[in-house]
Order: sequence, then structure tokens, then C-alpha cells
Amino acid sequence: MDRGRRGPKPKQPCRHFAQSGRCKYGAGCKFSHDVSPSQASSPQASSSRAWTQRRNQETAAPAGDRLRELKQLLKSNPPTSRSSRSSISASSQACDRFFKLALELMEGDIGASQETVKLMAQENGLDLIKNLVDRQIPEATDKSTRVRLWLSEIQPMFLVLTHNRVADSNVLEQYVATIHNFIQGIGGRRMKILFDFILELLDIWSITPMAGEDAYGMSACELSLSILAAMVDCNTTNIVNDNFNQIFERFEKRVRATKDAPNEFSKLQAQKHLQYLERRLGVGSALNEAEVGKKIPVVRSEFIIRKDLPGRLSADGPRHDNDHEDFCQIRILPTYEEITSNRNEYLPTTDSNLFHRPGIRGRLDREFRLLREDTVGQLRDAVAAQLDAMQNPQQKQDRGNKTIRTYAYNGVSVVDIDFNKIHGMELLVQFPQPSSKKNAQQRRDWWENSKRLQPSALVCIVSEKQDVLFGVVSESTILTDGNTTGAQEQLRKPSLADDETYAYAYLYLAESCPKDIGQTLRWFQDISYRKQQRCLVEFPRVLLPSFQHTLLALQRMSQKSNVPFDDLLAPEERKLELETIAVGAPQYTTKPGFSFDLSCLTDDGTVLNHSPRSPLDPQTLSDHSILDLTQSGALLNTLSRRVALIQGPPGTGKSFTGEKIIKVLLANKKQASLGPILCVCYTNHALDQLLVHLKREKVKIIRIGSRSKEEELEGVNLRVVAQAAERTKSEKGILWELRKERDEEAESIKKSIAELASCQNPSTIRDYLLQDHPRHHKSLFGIEDEDGFQQQRRPIPGQLLDQWRRGGAHSNSTPRSIDILKEADVWGMNNFERLRLFNYWIREIRDPIITDVIRRYHSYGDTKNNLDKISRDLDLRCLHESDVVGVTTTGLARNIELLQKLRCKVMLCEEAGEVLEAHTLTALLPSVEHAILIGDHLQLKPQIANYDLQSTSKRGAQYSLDVSLFERLISPEYDTDPRLPFDTLETQRRMHPNVSELIRSTLYPALEDGGKVANYPGIYGMKKRLFWLHHESLEDQAMQLDPMTTSHTNKFEIEMTVALVQHLVRQGSYGADDIAVITPYLGQLHRLRREMSRLFEISVGERDLEELEALEADKLTDENIASQPPKSLPVKRTLLKSIRLATVDNFQGEEAKVVVISLVRSNNTNKCGFLSTSNRINVLLSRAQHGMYLIGNANTYRHVPMWAKVLRILETNGNIGKELELQCPRHPDPEEPLLVSKADDFLRIAPEGGCILRCDRRLPCGHSCFNRCHHEKIHNAVKCLEPCPRLKEGCQHPCRLVCGDRCKPKCDEFLRDLNITLECGHKIFSAFCWEAQDPSSILCKEKVTKKVPGCGHSVEVLCHTDVSADSYKCGKMCLDPQPCGHSCKSPCYKCKERKEGEIVNTNHGICKQECGRNYTTCSHKCRQPCHGEAACPLCPAPCEVRCSHSQCSKKCHEPCAPCAEQACSSSCPHSHCTMPCAAPCDWVPCSKRCEKLLGCGHQCPSLCGEACPDNKFCQACCSEDIKKVMVDFIMATEYHETDLDEDPCIFPDCGHFITKSSMDGVMDMKAHYKMSAEGNPIAISNASEPFSMDEVKVCPTCRRSLRNIARYGRIVRRAMLDEATKKFVAWSHIEFAKLANSLLDVQERLSKATLPIAGPRQANQPGKLKKLSTGRWKQIQLIRNWLGDKRYDEAAKLWNDLNVFIGKVKQQEQPFQKVNDFVQYAIQQRQTEGTFAFDETMIQHGALYQALSLWLKCDIIIVSDFLARWEELRLYRPKKPELDFSQHIKDCDALAEGARTAKHPRQETEAYIYCAQFCAFSRVYMKDVEDTTNDKKEKMDSLKEKASERLTLARGLVKNYEGQTQGLSAEIEATEKMIRGNVFYEAVSADEMRAVYEAMTREFRGTGHWYKCQNGHPFTVGECGMPMEEARCPECGAPVGGHDHMPTQGVQRAEDIDSLARGIGGMAIH
Repeated sequence: MDRGRRGPKPKQPCRHFAQSGRCKYGAGCKFSHDVSPSQASSPQASSSRAWTQRRNQETAAPAGDRLRELKQLLKSNPPTSRSSRSSISASSQACDRFFKLALELMEGDIGASQETVKLMAQENGLDLIKNLVDRQIPEATDKSTRVRLWLSEIQPMFLVLTHNRVADSNVLEQYVATIHNFIQGIGGRRMKILFDFILELLDIWSITPMAGEDAYGMSACELSLSILAAMVDCNTTNIVNDNFNQIFERFEKRVRATKDAPNEFSKLQAQKHLQYLERRLGVGSALNEAEVGKKIPVVRSEFIIRKDLPGRLSADGPRHDNDHEDFCQIRILPTYEEITSNRNEYLPTTDSNLFHRPGIRGRLDREFRLLREDTVGQLRDAVAAQLDAMQNPQQKQDRGNKTIRTYAYNGVSVVDIDFNKIHGMELLVQFPQPSSKKNAQQRRDWWENSKRLQPSALVCIVSEKQDVLFGVVSESTILTDGNTTGAQEQLRKPSLADDETYAYAYLYLAESCPKDIGQTLRWFQDISYRKQQRCLVEFPRVLLPSFQHTLLALQRMSQKSNVPFDDLLAPEERKLELETIAVGAPQYTTKPGFSFDLSCLTDDGTVLNHSPRSPLDPQTLSDHSILDLTQSGALLNTLSRRVALIQGPPGTGKSFTGEKIIKVLLANKKQASLGPILCVCYTNHALDQLLVHLKREKVKIIRIGSRSKEEELEGVNLRVVAQAAERTKSEKGILWELRKERDEEAESIKKSIAELASCQNPSTIRDYLLQDHPRHHKSLFGIEDEDGFQQQRRPIPGQLLDQWRRGGAHSNSTPRSIDILKEADVWGMNNFERLRLFNYWIREIRDPIITDVIRRYHSYGDTKNNLDKISRDLDLRCLHESDVVGVTTTGLARNIELLQKLRCKVMLCEEAGEVLEAHTLTALLPSVEHAILIGDHLQLKPQIANYDLQSTSKRGAQYSLDVSLFERLISPEYDTDPRLPFDTLETQRRMHPNVSELIRSTLYPALEDGGKVANYPGIYGMKKRLFWLHHESLEDQAMQLDPMTTSHTNKFEIEMTVALVQHLVRQGSYGADDIAVITPYLGQLHRLRREMSRLFEISVGERDLEELEALEADKLTDENIASQPPKSLPVKRTLLKSIRLATVDNFQGEEAKVVVISLVRSNNTNKCGFLSTSNRINVLLSRAQHGMYLIGNANTYRHVPMWAKVLRILETNGNIGKELELQCPRHPDPEEPLLVSKADDFLRIAPEGGCILRCDRRLPCGHSCFNRCHHEKIHNAVKCLEPCPRLKEGCQHPCRLVCGDRCKPKCDEFLRDLNITLECGHKIFSAFCWEAQDPSSILCKEKVTKKVPGCGHSVEVLCHTDVSADSYKCGKMCLDPQPCGHSCKSPCYKCKERKEGEIVNTNHGICKQECGRNYTTCSHKCRQPCHGEAACPLCPAPCEVRCSHSQCSKKCHEPCAPCAEQACSSSCPHSHCTMPCAAPCDWVPCSKRCEKLLGCGHQCPSLCGEACPDNKFCQACCSEDIKKVMVDFIMATEYHETDLDEDPCIFPDCGHFITKSSMDGVMDMKAHYKMSAEGNPIAISNASEPFSMDEVKVCPTCRRSLRNIARYGRIVRRAMLDEATKKFVAWSHIEFAKLANSLLDVQERLSKATLPIAGPRQANQPGKLKKLSTGRWKQIQLIRNWLGDKRYDEAAKLWNDLNVFIGKVKQQEQPFQKVNDFVQYAIQQRQTEGTFAFDETMIQHGALYQALSLWLKCDIIIVSDFLARWEELRLYRPKKPELDFSQHIKDCDALAEGARTAKHPRQETEAYIYCAQFCAFSRVYMKDVEDTTNDKKEKMDSLKEKASERLTLARGLVKNYEGQTQGLSAEIEATEKMIRGNVFYEAVSADEMRAVYEAMTREFRGTGHWYKCQNGHPFTVGECGMPMEEARCPECGAPVGGHDHMPTQGVQRAEDIDSLARGIGGMAIH
């Protein structure tokens, strides 16, 4: 067709072909057989649309109906079997319909298409495939049947499996693999049948109706080969399957034999699949071959040194454990062996003939190894240096060859490990603070300023024990946790700066391989004999993702062998290529009739077409578009070459041309089926620039990656776009399952890590020894007595173990082996043997846990990878909807798996000359058919870190890693390398001709100047637009002292550059983006930045710029019209913000109107450093548009060839010299030229940017300007300093400001001697002038009292304050009562909202006051914030109970142990107490005055036997204030009036004092003693009875305790004893609840635990059983040994805990019992006459009976679970343990009797139930006992009868005590079932029992009042202290409530206990 005109009208579609897929007219049909709107990219796509269109013509059923029909077909499809021909026919019809429906569903809803494939992969769907292959194909003998099978079943099935929605979906990946594997069949049998059928059909294709459209069947070949390629990848072993090779060879012959096929596109696609299959199957055929690929020898005139090949190919063998010939096996990060290896790494050179692998795999190998050496190599060398420093600390380290900066932190240890479900294992490492700062803030500042250990930084932990571990700093690492202080100190998160001694950092593993995981866990639980030295090495500014993903992508590409254009990039056959090779057209352009429509480029509506077969003339395109000739040629050639290269010299429009290419491709996207265009850039900045331009052209773009700085692109980021999209139902379901699985695996790993953390705890070691080494357990942790109670040899658990481990003789003898030590006596070992055995134990505990964590981590990793893959399906759909996908090379490597599924056909790479070849190769996705590389190899090369790999280095020239793929293809180093054609853009539109001449004469001889560059204006303030200021000031030497730095500075150039930039900015004509300062060195850049940030300039704003540009435009259009822009305020900004500052490398692609260059280097050796290469010089000289100024020493650069040429050009034109000439825009013709040669010259010649002349323009105020010549913008900013001549309005006072300041609107003259009466009536006598002019404006400031309406508060405010206004905030305290009982303490305005004087809303918020309730167990109050009706927490205060001997060390809520000392401190010279310290005193207190003298010499004023007070209380010499203190409340006498001989004073600790007679009255002494007529005690009136006091008296003045007064010791000790009893009751109930809940947890876990699979442990059982007691513990041990695993370990531990608790609550441990024992002992030893009223009823048995019951319950849980498991395992373990439950039954009976006596019906009932259950267990266990006598039957009947009796008793108790026996009815019913024959015990609901236990505990929590029921059981009641309604005792059911605050008869309030909480508070005698 004619490419210059529109094509003819398309044909109408053929109706016959659309309906049946065939037409009798064949190719001669006048209608079109292409039923798609436009020709598809592949037969798959076109056929799919044909099927869909045909179906839509037949029926308009929605996707849901078709899916239902599909499911119905599967349900009705009978299983494959032999049947009649009619059923076969019906089955074939079902197959036809099924595959047609499946294909139609592919184009509809995504969810429906996913469901379709899932159905195909199920059994019924696979049956249809089996029916097709196994039945229909063998029976298809005639041609018509074969054609029908292909069109109706095989082709639709293949089209479904190759559909983009299916092939690219991660959700369907497993289902598709299932279908492919099923089609393949066992050994490939089914696959062979299917493809043999297809190949036979192809043999007769020419005589079938299908030949009309496709004469040779190429579309069928392409479709079949795509399926075959997918099947090869489904299974690794397929590459060695002969069936695949046979089918491949037949297809290859078929495709090769086809000549001049009309469908050339399908043939090319088929060849592409064949190439891939050949590579994949070639890997399999080469597995057994050892030959290296053949290389064509090339004769070279150079000496070739033999290369030491990698891995096993090396003559000396592998260098280390990470040296492999296949680079896919190389770990990214170095191993320890690699770090310490002395041999150099294998690095391939640029000569591909020397590669150890041919073709593209050799090229990928080279790029991988060199890139890894450039990135990882520097890490390897740095770690090696640090390791050497650790091993040789005295040796001075050589840092001269080190290329990377590191920070080292010694003394590192792993102190904790956590597991994050997102990131995996997280390590917490500790090391000494590197900072010497002592202050926390200083340490924080040091860490913050040093930028060390920033998140994502790469680190390495090195151990002297030949271990190395790489990690990444986690986001959890923080500088300081400054928000927690005080009580939260222990909860503070570890940080870098908080701790003075240690710094803490969190790390993730860089590579989560099993070796690294195991190493980490072993470091965490280190068991080495001596502490290993470890060092943390930090690599600042090295980010692992910057190279890791690229290296991994190269490995994947080599494994897949699917790199496009490999014949051009790395041909396997080498031959001389002196000329450029021919590059074919992109494959998508080979479709018949295809051409590019270029109408989108034309600016005059001309229709232009271009195709590789019929190219368009570039001149034609240039004439009809805005493209120049070279741009047009480059665009057209790009469209015609599959690998297109465009070289764009500076300013020639590379990016512009690239955008036009993208525009053409998008305009033809649908016709070519291109999919999204992939745009790749090396930097985020370049990518953002490209995408912003495309977005402004309305292109639908998506950016991958989150490091964009353009707000404009925020909405098109893939992350944002995907968040707004919807997932399908299948995806949501699979994601939910995977997330659940991931979370469960993460939680299991966390539990294993927690178990690992406790592996060295004494309890863990104890359990291990008990299980595996009982002899050692007995020696170190005690022995078991007959009753199952443990007799501890040491009081603290693990103390004996620690003493053993540290003890033993230190011997030099050879230690015994572990096998001997395992059987030896632990106490007979020396110290080293003990350590050896201890480490063996820890290793045996630790290593299985580590193995388990590694196994679980692997499973977690697989799950997480699957989750990530499925999550990305939504991303893939979003990308498919876009036109352009933008990504950086690093982002592409990170997302390569996603992008490979995108199937982009076009890849465009910007700035390709700057991109490493490795990065470019990773961008070549397998689907890419058209690669476009745009760049300039004469500008900057790719940046690499290792100088020894650079092409400019003598050593690195052989590697030339910095040569891009772009440069290699344009300018290959060797004649055998391919040289590709490229286009060069030749018209630059950036630089003025004077500037462009510098690069035209040196690099680009054909470069032309275009546009308006010749008409650029001159540089304002400068005489010349181009100049080199030559100087000979040497560069700074300070930086050169550091061998690590490669940066340089030059002080002279810094000063000169800053001065020149200041001068340019002061011209007022340049904005912030117009001036650029460029320098090659970072050191110079930082110095310039620092200097410029200090200087402020008046510069032109953005608005001024627009006006200046408009003014210039006006001048161009009309020279006679001068427009004055409106004035605007000048902008003040730093000099740094007025310009752009960058290094040379970071300014490529940028431009500026004026460029100032600081060259820096100036030395006697003429070393010019970076600027010795033409690439950097090119970039440096090509950035300026209007003008450029270079500052540097020309002599330093003259020896460089390109600089020499540049200098000659400058010298020729007079543009170089030692002085730079300025030009004043206002005085252009000075008498003498304005020359500057140093920075100070600017201040002398042009101080303000003009010249030295005075400014001759008038200021806006009328005064003359007093400054030097300057620009108008600066002139407008001048502030006039003359006095202001303006007068104030209304008063004529003069303005006191200077002329340049704005006059104030009001006169502020202060006037005195006034007399003004205000509206409120107050007078003022002075005011400001403006106030005197308007008195109504004066605010009265007199203070008055006003009442606030609404709340009614009286407030003192200023007179002018309006308290009635709604805006007034009343600051008085609210004081409203709150529901909690407190008064609101907030300001009134915070609680109440006022409107118009009324309260409209009241909200007091949450009360935050201190609770203040009295605790029931002590004198303290609850200090927690108000918590309403919720119970108060236990009192956390330290216990205050003490005596003269000791003080209680427990918390206040814990029970105290009474003092065991026999001597009481209550005594005086006349009398003393004979009772033990803890018992109430038996002495009669002395009432005489103390005879001792105070320090002042006067007699003590206190009582005999009491501590003497301070001297200040001496009656004779005390102060007047003390003398006037009232000390007798009855007689109202003061201290100085009191006769101390008759009535001495008592002095408590509180500081108050009172006479003896008054205090005795307060303490009610007559109730405890017989009193004399004088009121002194003479004898004890009665024995001390428990709870006999109504109240405890306190100091009458301050209510403080009287614990230091010996006179009242009898009363005090009585109170202390009652308080201890009350604490004991409360504590025991709380501890019981904890144990009860733990037992329920054990019960639940046992019910869910799985059975062990191993047999019982039989070893050493007889010996072990002999040492067991006959008690209940023996039965548990027998069960544990029989089962052989750790199933009952937790239950056994709880059993022992209950045993310990029972020992703590038994009668002997209770306070009353202990004191009674002390008294009885005193009576026996000293025959004391004192008595102690001991009542057995005061002993609290409740906790003991509860614990005993719970203990039995623990036995029942273990036994019942064992019997259930025994029933399941008895077949595998016939021998059962000999269990005996007689002791259990006896203990149940004993518990029942004790509980009955103490009136505890619940425990009595439980005892009966448990007794019946143990009887049932015994009966079950006796069933299998062989007994020839009748004893067995009699025993079983007896047990049954006993159980029934106990249950009858239990039922009676439940009936009588329903409230106290809640939940036990179900237990009784379950037990009855057991007795009737049901073996298994059904436990009561754990939730129900938890509620019961919680209710039992609740009786003793809170802050209520204590009562005792008539049976002596204590309980608490809240509110006022009297019960409001009658209830029952929670223990025995006796009435305990009342009515109207009165208790029931028989209930007494425990005044003694209650009063303790208020008054005595730890009272004691000293």
C-alpha cells in the first residue's frame, strides 16, 4: 500500500468464518477472515478475540451465566470410562462446549477467568483433557474430525493456557502448572500423543480448510511451541526428557522447512520459542559434558597471559568456598573463606574470546563478577583489614589501599533476638559507647551528627573465631527513647545514646540463609569457654539494595537463558566485523501490512507512514514536523531497528527525541500490540524529568519506586495506584490464607526463640537433667522423698548448680571425655570438666532448638515469598492499564519478576552512556522485541567505586567496567565484537556559539548551532561571556594528609567564586536557576556551600523574572516602546539559594544561563585528577547557555590533550588571563577598565554590582541615594536614614522614626498630668496621645471582683474584663462532685460551656485524681489514677512492719513473717517484757519519769523505758513556741504549766507530744490493764485475745501511728498479728487463683496437643523406678517415662508448684500458729509467766484445702489425658506402666474430712468427686489385668460402690450449697459416666471454671471492710462497711449480708482488721 496516503477501506468480516472458524472459499473469499478490530500481536490473541466475538454474536449471556454453565458441564461430565459411541459423542460435545466457554471467559471479569482456570485444574476439568487426549485423539482418523478437534478443543485450550491473564498470574501459577503436568503425563506419554497429533495435522494442513488463512500452519506452530516452552519450565527434569527433544526437533524441521510463509510474524514468534527451547534443552544435554564451549581463535599481535579460571576450572583448584565456575552459585555477600583468601578473584577481561563460557552466558558472567568486585569487593577488603586488626592488634594497619570508609565497634555481643513477621529475624546487638560524652544529650547530638548506624545501613559482624555475618540496620534502631522516665526506666527501649556505657542497635540479616541464621542463634546463646571478641563493621552510605538486586537478576537471567538480542550483544560465533552489522527490524513490525502512522508528529495534518520495508525519507518528516533532519533520521531508524542507538551531544535534544519516539509508539500501540512501554533511567532525577514531560502530554504513566521528589508524580506511583484498585475474590482468599499461615509460622518462631533464650536458665537445665540425666539432677537439684515433696539442699533454685559450675579444682590434667563425664559423679570433677559437661548440656538443649528455628524459618520464607508474589498480581493488572512504565535500573532489578510478566515489547533507556552494562542487561526483559538506547558515550561514563576497574586506569583498562553497553556497541574494543549502527544528533540549541566552539573543535566536528543561540544577550555585569581566570594559587594541602580522601579544596577559588557569584546575583537579572556553580570535588562543594549559606543577597524574585522576560519580549517586538514593569518588593535570600551548586557528575543533563566553574586543582606536579578525561571535560564545558567562567590554574591542565585544545581556542580569542574584566550596565564606558584578579577587587571596584561611582538616582521618599552604583532592585531596597519629616494627624506631634521606616498609624507620645474619668468611673492620670484623643478606647486596669453568670463563681479581674461574655474563661476550680466520689479539680471553663450567661453543657472528662481509697490490708491508700468502680490494684508500697530486730523486706500486700527473736525490746530499769518479740507484751508499763539527762543537762521529760526526745523538747530551755503547746486536752494545760514529775510526756515519731494521762486515755489503757487510783497500770487485766480490740488509737493531733512507744507494746503487737493474718488470707487467695488458671491452661493445651510418634523410652527404666517413691509423684513419673516425650512436663512443673504452695499455706506457716509456737518455746526455755490466747478457729484453712483440691485436680488431668492417649497407643505399646491410685483415694478422703470439719463445702464436694474419679480410673486400669481369681471382680465392684457413695454425698452438698458448689454438677455427671463404663473423662468448661475461681478471689480484693461469718470465715464488703442486702458466705453459705447497712445476726465486723487499714500501718516496738 502507499505509505504516504491512508489505506483502502477494510473488508467486511466473513460470516461463515466467524461462525465456524472455516470458509469453503478459502483465500479466495472476498470477505475478511480477520474478525478482530485490528490485527493482533499473536495468533493466540487474534484467535481468542475471534472466539469471543463469535460467542457474543451467538448469545449475550453475561460472564456469570457462562461460568454457571461451565460448572454445570463439569458436574454432568461422567468420569472417563469405556462406553458406547453415543456417550463418546456426548462427551466430545461437552468438551467442545467446555473449552469454548473457558476461552470466552478469559475476556470478561478477572475473577471469573481465575475461577475458570481453577475449575480446569480440578479432577473433572482434568478428566475432560484426559478424554480429549486418551479417547478422542486416538479415534480421530479422518481429516474433518482432526480439524474439528483442533478448532473446537485443542486450540481453545491452548489459547486459555497462554492467555496473558493466565500465564502472568501468580494466583493461578500452581493451577496452570497442574494442568501442564497433567497434559505431559507420566514420562511425557500424554504430551507425546497430543503433539504427535498436532504435528500430523500440520503435515496435512495445506489440504484443510484452515490453509486459506494460514497456508503452512505457522500460527498453530507458534501456539503449540508456546505451550511446549511453558511445560519445559514446569519441571526441572523436563530438560533431560527425550520426548521433549523429539517433539522439539520435529517442530524445528517443520519451521525451518517453511519458506516465504505469508504469516511471517507467526514464523518469527515460533522461531523465538524454538530458540528458547533449544537453550533450555541444551542445558540438559550439557549436564554430563565437561567441555568448555568452543572459541574461534583470533590472531592478535599481543602477548596473552594465561588466566586463572574460576572454581574447579582453576589449575590450583577453587580459591575458597564461594569460588565457582557457574556464577549463579556465588553468594552475593562474601564468606569468611573469601575474605581471608590470599588469591585474587577471577575477573574476566574485555576480550570475550577469553571468557570461560561462550555467548550471552559468558557476557552475563563477566558483568556479574566485575560488578560484584566493584561493590562487594570493597566490603570484602574492608572486613579483611578489620579482621587482621583484631588478630594483630599491635601491628599498625595499612589503610593506603582502602577504597571505602568504615566505622568499627569492638566488644559486640548479641543480647536479644526478636522475630518480625514482615522483615524476619531482628537482632539486638550491644557494644561499648564509641562516644566519650557523659551527658545523654551530648551523646544524642554526637550520634545524630555523625550519621552513624542509620536505618538500612549495611554492617558486618566479624568474630575472631572465623565467623562473619552481614546485616542491615533496622528501623527499630533509635537514637534515644526520651519519652520514658522515672518508673518506666526498666521499660525503656534500648537505644544508641541513652545508656552511658553501652550502645544498642537492631539489625536484620542481610541474607537469611540457614548458615547465617544458625550462626546468629549460636552467638545469642554462646557456650564457648572464653568470650569471643567480635567487631561490628559499618559501611556508611553503602546500601545493600543498590547492587544486590542487580546481581541476583543477572543470576536469574543466566539460569533462564532468555536474554533477547543475544545474537547482537554476545554472539557465540566470533568473526571479524570491520563494518557495522545489519540490525533487523523489531519483530512486531514484521506483520503483514504493518506500518507506523506518524500523523502524531506532523504539525500541518499531513499523513505520514513508515515501515522497515518502506522507509520514510527523514527530510519529509523534518519538513512536516518540528524535528530537525538528524532528529528525524534518528527517529525513523529507531523504528526500523530492533536495537536502536542514538548519540546525542550536549544540547541536541536527546530527551526531546526520546519523547517523540514514545509518542509515535503509543500512537501505534494498539496496532502493534506493544503493551506498556518500559522507560528505564539510571537515576531517579532523570526518570522524573522524563515522566513529568510525558504526563504533561497526557500520557498514562505509572512510576515504580518511591524515591521520586516530584509531587506531580505522586499520584501515578504504583503503590498509590494499586491501593485504589480492587482484588478479586480468589486473590483475597489466597492472601488471607497465606497471611494467616505466615503469622502462625512467625509466632512459632518467636516461641522457639523465647525457648532458646531460656536454655541456660536453671529451671530449663533442671528439667533437661531430670529427663535425660537423673543422676546429675539428683546431685544438683535435690532428691525426691517418699511423699513426693522435694527437700532442697539450697534455698535458691539454681544456686547449687552455679556453685558447682564455679567450683572444682583447677587442674592441668587431661579432662575426661564427655561419655565418661555423663556417668561420673558431678562433685568429683575438676573445674574444666565441669565447664565441659555444663557446655555439653547447654549444647544438647540449644542445638535442637536452633535446628527447629532454621526449619521453621525456611517454611516462613517460602510462605512469605508466595504471599509477596500473590500480592503483586494487582500491581501487574495496574501496570497493564498504563501506557508507560517508568523505573530506575535498580528498581527494575528489584521488581524483575513482576516486570517479566508485564511482557513489554519496547524498552527505552535514557542516558544509556551513563548506565553500567550490567544494569542495561537486566532491563532487557525476555519479552522485549525493541530496545532503544539514548545517550552519549563521550559524556560521563558509568560511575564505579574501584579505580582498578576503570578504563582510564592502566591496570583497569583490561576490565573497563565503566564502559557502558551503549559505548561497547558503538565503539567496540576488538574487531571481533559486533559494531552496531547508530544515529548522532548534530544540531545543538543550548550554548552560545562561543561556548559550543570548545566541544565542537575537540569532540563533535559536525556539531551545528541551531535556534536562537547566536542571539543570546551578553552577561550582565561582565565584559565577556566566556573567560578563563588564570591563577597560580596552590590548592589546600590539609585534606591530602588523609589517605582516605580523594577530595580537594582551593581557598583562593572559593573566595573568587563566591565574589563572582555575588557580583552576578547583584545584577538583578538572574533567578535562582539561572546561575550554576560547578566543581569537580565534593570537598570544594561543601566549602562553597558553607560560605554561600552565610551570605545574604537581595535577589530577583520569581515574579520579577516573569516581568523581565516579558520586557525582553516587548523589546524584540517593538524597539521604540519601553515598558516599565510595576515595582515589587525585593527578595532577601542566602547566596546559596540564589544559585545552583553541584559537582560535574551530578550536573550532566542540566543547563544554566551562566556557569561559574571552580577547577580546584593547582599544584607543582600538574595533577589535574578527575578532569583528565575528555568525558568530564565535555560535560563541564557544555552546561552554559549564555556564558561561562572558569577559575583555575591553566598550567595544571595544559598537559591534557583536550584541555590543551581548549586553552588554544581561548587564547586565540583573548578569553583567558589573570584579570577578569567587569562592566557596569549603567556606566558602560569607564575611564579605566574594571579588572579583578582576587576576591577583594570586587569590593574595591564594584562593591554593589555596578561600579565605584555614587548612585545618581533619587529614592522614592525624595532624598538622594547615598550608596554606590547598583541595580534598580538593590536601589529599591535602600532604606533612607534621614529623620522623618511627616507630622502625626490629629495632634501634630512629629514622627520619631527615620524616613525609611513606615510611620505608625497612632501617635505614641506618652502624656502625663491628665485627669480623665472613664465610663466605669475610675480615673487615669497618664496615657498615650492616641488614647487621650479617644478615652473610650482606654481599657481600665483596676482590679475588681465580679460574679460569673452561670457557674456563679466570684473572680478578681481587671475592670474592663467582661465576665458575662461567652468567650470569658472562668479559672476557678470546678469542685463539682463526680460519680467516682471525687470533687472535680479542673478549671471551671474546661468543664462547663456557657452561652448567654447559662451553662449549656458540662463535661468533667475522665477523673485523673489519685484514687485515695484505703487498702483493706494496710494503712496505705491507693495512689493510682481514679479507676471508678474497678478494683484497686494490690498495694505496691514497701511493707512498713518492723521491730527493733529487723524489718520486713516484702511488698506491702505480701504476708509478713512474724519476728522470731525471743527477746522483746519493751523494758525499763523497773520492769521488762518476757514474751517473744512477735507476741503481745506481758509487762506492766512503767509510769515514772525518766531519770536520764538530756544533752543540755536537764532531766528527760519523757517516761521511763521510752526513748529520750531531742534537746529542743527540754521544758527548761525549749523555745516559746514549744512551751505554749497544749499537752493535756482534759485540763487544757500547756507544756510549761505541766508538772513532769507527776505526769511525764510521751513523744511519738510524728513530732507531737502529749502527757501520759492524756495519751493513756486515748489508748484506752483501762481496757487492757488494771489501773491504780492515780490512773497508772498496775497489772494486766486479761489475756490477749485475737481480734479483741474495737479500734487502734493513734496520735490525737496528726493521726500518725505510735509504733515507737514501748508503753503500748501489748496493743501494738496485737494489731500487728491481726494485720499479718489479714494479709495472709488475701495473698493466699490471689496465689491460688493464679495456680488455678495455670491448671486450666495446662488442661486446654493437653486437649489440643498431638500424640508422640516415637515409642516409649525403655533405657535405664528399672534403675530409675527403684529410686522413685511410692507416693503420687511416682505415678506421674511412670506416665511420663512410658509416653517418652515432653507432653506432661508443664503439668509436672505445675504439680510441683502446687506442692510448694501447700507448704506455704499449711497451719505451721500461718502468723497465729507461728506466734503461738514462739510463745510455747519461750515457756519451755524460760518459764515465762506470760500467756497467749491461741484459738484453733483463728487458723485459716481455706487456702490449704483449696490448694490440696487443686493438687488432686492436677493428678486427674494428667491421668485422664494419659488414659485417653493409652487407648490410642496401646496397639503400638502393649506394655503399660503399673499405676496405683490408692494414695490418691486416701488423700481425697483426708481432704473431705478436713474440709467438712472446717466447714468448706466446696472443697469437701470436690474431694468426694475426685475420690470417685480415681476409683473410676482404677477400674479402667484393672480391666486388662489378668486375674484367675475373683479378687479382680470384687475390687472393681468395691471401687464402683465407693465411687457411688462419694457421688451421693457430693450431690447432697451441691443441693444444700448451690452457690458455693457452682460448676460441680457437671463434674458429678461426667464422673457418673466414667463409673458406668465410659473410659474417658469429660472435663468441665475451662471458661466456667475460670469464672468460679475469679469470683472466689474477688472476695479479698478492693478497698471495702472486713467481716467474719459465724463460722469464722473472713470476707469483705464495700460501700459504707455495712451490707445493703443479705447474702451468703462464699466459703460455707452462712448468712453474711444484711439490710439497711446492718449486718445479719451472728456476723461481726472485723474491727480489728478494718482498723489496721487506717491506723496502725506497720506499727512496731523499737
